[in-house]
Amino acid sequence: MPRASDILILLTYVMIAVVAAIGFEFFGLMSTATAWMMGAIVFIAAGMAHSAASHAAERRTTEEEIRGLKSANLALAEEFEAAQRRLDEITDELRCEAVERDNAFVHEVKVLEDLVRRVGEPIPDRSGHAIEASGKAVSIDVVREALQANRVDLYLQPIVTLPQRRIMFYESFTRLRDAAGRVLAPGVFLEVAERANLMTEVDNVLLFRCVQILRRLTQQDRRVGIFCNVSPNSLADESFFPSFLDFIRQNNDLAGALIFEIPQRAFIERNAIAARNMSRMVDFGFRFSVDQVTDVDLDLNEMQRAGVRFVKIAGERLLDAVNNNESIAGLEPGSIAHEDMAGVFARHGIDLIVDKVETEATVVEVLELDVAFGQGHLFGEPRPVRDEALDETGQVIRMAG
Repeated sequence: MPRASDILILLTYVMIAVVAAIGFEFFGLMSTATAWMMGAIVFIAAGMAHSAASHAAERRTTEEEIRGLKSANLALAEEFEAAQRRLDEITDELRCEAVERDNAFVHEVKVLEDLVRRVGEPIPDRSGHAIEASGKAVSIDVVREALQANRVDLYLQPIVTLPQRRIMFYESFTRLRDAAGRVLAPGVFLEVAERANLMTEVDNVLLFRCVQILRRLTQQDRRVGIFCNVSPNSLADESFFPSFLDFIRQNNDLAGALIFEIPQRAFIERNAIAARNMSRMVDFGFRFSVDQVTDVDLDLNEMQRAGVRFVKIAGERLLDAVNNNESIAGLEPGSIAHEDMAGVFARHGIDLIVDKVETEATVVEVLELDVAFGQGHLFGEPRPVRDEALDETGQVIRMAG
């Protein structure tokens, strides 16, 4: 259907032709037939002129559209080239990452092979063939065989924010299983492992497990800190520590999520070798936590220099120290206001964690000290990590049991 403007223009040309024909006839310039013929000629000429003008306008519009399309096509070509270059860069990055992962995997296999070899070597037992714990005797051979067979489970216990009780960290624990699948309690196998100089192997296996879990978490863009216990023997073992350090150096991208934990007594009694090795780990960005605190008169300046960023004190022990006006963190007894307790640690870059929390009453009292983190059976018991490790429905790590 013609546009309204085209119809109006056509009617205008018809009127011009009619007026011209009537004028020619009225003024006697020509006969009636000739006048109307001239009117028709005027109409045709006007129509041709209008058509030519319209075609010229359409041609200009088409040329402008073509130029626009060429420009857009050029821009698309440039974007395609940029995308191709970025794709090539990503391909190169993925190839490099794959090579790095392969190298890391080869390194892990070599270290694990070395662990298996070392575990299988005869180790003199300085304390007899077995110890008694909870009424059950466990021999060194049982512990060694569990390590060789890789019957090592990772247990995680949540560390939550207070008062929200949102999971922020996990503490990792090692559990061994004997040939019958029975879990050996820590009090049973740790002393055996320490007496048999097997703690370095236990620590290394635990480290592998923690790194595996953190790798899975980062693949899901989920970050969570894991406290990984390390024995003072591992820190001071000059034959073992280089491979330990090499492994964490290859995984130093996890430095913000992997915190190494040692007992207070081990921290205080560490020798020069252990202190130097701790400093080397701190240089790679890793942090330390001190737990099993019995003496609350802590040297926070020394801890800060050593890279300690977390201190765990049992809830009842901390409350006893506060209620009995003991000296805490080198300050005069009773000089710390309850609400400033956590602030004293924070001023040294250290977060205070209250652990071994078993009752709601302890939580209520701890909240008065403005402590930000809590750990204990009240918030969750240590549970083994399932193979799938991740929970897509809200819990950061899926636990068994």
